[in-house]
Amino acid sequence: MSNKKSIKLKLLIAVLIVSLLPLMVGCGDGGVFLGGGSGEVRHVTERTIYLSMEKVRTLNPMISDDEDTYIISRLIYDGLFELDRYLMPQKRLVESYRYSDDGLTLTIDLRQGIQWHDGQELTAEDVRFSIENYINLAGSNQTIYASYVANIRAVNAVRGEPHRLTISFRSTSNTGLENLIFPILPAHQFRRGADIRRNIDEFIPIGTGPYQVLSYNHLSRLVLVPNPDYHGNVPQNQLEFIIFRDKRDALNLISINKVSLFISDELDRDAMTSTMHVNTVNFVSNRAEFVAFNMRHQTLGDRRVRQAIAYAIDSQQILETAYLNSGILSNTIYFPYFFGNTNEEKRYDFDLERAAELLYAAGLRDFDGTGFLQDRFGNEVRIGILVNADNAARMAAAEIIKNALDKLFFDSYIIYCDWDEYVSRINSGNFDMYIGGYSFNRRYDLRHLLHSQHNNRIGFSNPELDELLDEMQSGISNTRKAEVFQQVNAILKDEVPIYCILYKTYGAISSVSLRGEVDPLFHHFFNNSGGWVKVYERPAAMAE
Repeated sequence: MSNKKSIKLKLLIAVLIVSLLPLMVGCGDGGVFLGGGSGEVRHVTERTIYLSMEKVRTLNPMISDDEDTYIISRLIYDGLFELDRYLMPQKRLVESYRYSDDGLTLTIDLRQGIQWHDGQELTAEDVRFSIENYINLAGSNQTIYASYVANIRAVNAVRGEPHRLTISFRSTSNTGLENLIFPILPAHQFRRGADIRRNIDEFIPIGTGPYQVLSYNHLSRLVLVPNPDYHGNVPQNQLEFIIFRDKRDALNLISINKVSLFISDELDRDAMTSTMHVNTVNFVSNRAEFVAFNMRHQTLGDRRVRQAIAYAIDSQQILETAYLNSGILSNTIYFPYFFGNTNEEKRYDFDLERAAELLYAAGLRDFDGTGFLQDRFGNEVRIGILVNADNAARMAAAEIIKNALDKLFFDSYIIYCDWDEYVSRINSGNFDMYIGGYSFNRRYDLRHLLHSQHNNRIGFSNPELDELLDEMQSGISNTRKAEVFQQVNAILKDEVPIYCILYKTYGAISSVSLRGEVDPLFHHFFNNSGGWVKVYERPAAMAE
């Protein structure tokens, strides 16, 4: 059977699955009558879920940097591994794997019998093709996965073993399984590597994931139907993505059941939806807001001073007033639940008395009665708080922090900068402390922020931490990585080079008709979407 006939047959099966499900449900779920007489209504179950997306350059995940392509690709493609809700790598297309004794080679055996949406079987050649093309695209900065493959020296499919491959690395400091979570594409979809960059607008994805493409018009909509041969739980619905100029326009369609779910990162989303009849599930994003200290500053180089300032930061007040409660407090700069972290221990609860004790222990006090702290040499301690003036939440946080520092008798002041100057000052080390934020990728490699050999901007250096950060990115088990993370976090809590104020939350705003588990993750908005349905009431005559 040709590929095109195979795809058409599988799509027909997928559409039949979705269309027949309401008939299989029966009156128990899809036909309950309420009331009586002319006012009787019926509960109707619908299995087409309407979602929103903005126009994307392409659905090809290898070359797209559009957020919606990234999000939707999770429904269509699989990676060799995937990250769970604790960001622990778990096997996806992989049956088994093993590292060589020197840690520089990873041998992978793929799961057998996994089919592409067109019916062909996944083999090691597909993985080799995908990785080599990610590497080629990385050389010209054409893929968002460049850093994921940067340490890969070579990948080879083992001759005579269609499901076995080896990946060779340049060094052991970046060999973790969390790097191998990018989408795997079928080699047979492209005659040559150059074809990856062609047919941009109309590219039709073919993956091994739970959904496959029924139709796509890059100007209007994308329709996904279940993959009947999926190697996991086959979805029970159809997802229809309506393309908007601005996705936020879709929010107003939720209360009238024209869109089922909308993801919002707006701080004022509670106010936006206060008069709407909707449900909201908040979930933790990958966006941290923090205070970073310049270790070159004569006074801030003392960890007791940094600890004192951490105690002086009223994170709860900042969360409530500056970020409108759209976040959660975190005891780590890593994801709050990273590798099983419970996020229960609060190392620096707001405590000005404890802060004052630490400053006194560090030798800072008002020696000559000027009203400001001086060091033991009689130098007045001045601390500037750098903040970007285009961010209202951070400016409000800066005011709260300054007020606390004033109570501790620091000579503190706020430096408001436009974005370019703000970035320039941080990159050049021209700051005392700054309020910043970061959107971390799923791998949470924080060496660029904290490792002494990675040109971190705060001038922080701790050899023990360097070794632990490198170990975290090596090919260690999840159990060992959880142990190393706890050691890393203990050092960060004690040294306080960066103090995490909070992690922002997103809101999954859904129609009241949407049923099923809405359990989004920052790296998988449509987690558990395969079980979603819409249930709403109609007059019985209309339902017939």
